[in-house]
Amino acid sequence: MKVENRVKKYSDFQNVINLGEPIKSPTLTLYFLKNNLDHSRIGISVSKKSGNAVIRNKIKRQIRAIISKEMDLSKPLDYVFIARKGFDINDFQKTREDIKQLLEKVGQTSEEDS
Repeated sequence: MKVENRVKKYSDFQNVINLGEPIKSPTLTLYFLKNNLDHSRIGISVSKKSGNAVIRNKIKRQIRAIISKEMDLSKPLDYVFIARKGFDINDFQKTREDIKQLLEKVGQTSEEDS
């Protein structure tokens, strides 16, 4: 994912979480908020309770890989994905289905899979 498509600053994360609309699945929570840019930005947050740095980074890599295939980044929205307690790094297919369901609720799936 390109740098311009990432939510990096703490203030941006807080803005999306506090003002955005949440959608929950068993393993993820997605907050989304309209931005003033011409493209989407993605932020991923994983709690230290999920595991050590290796585990947290693996979770983020899995989410990024799925998003790159499933998501249309041309719409002006900011997204923050938060991994929940039930996230299983060994069940990639379940994670993919959860992300697809969340994106369908927002209306942001890519046109490739249609």
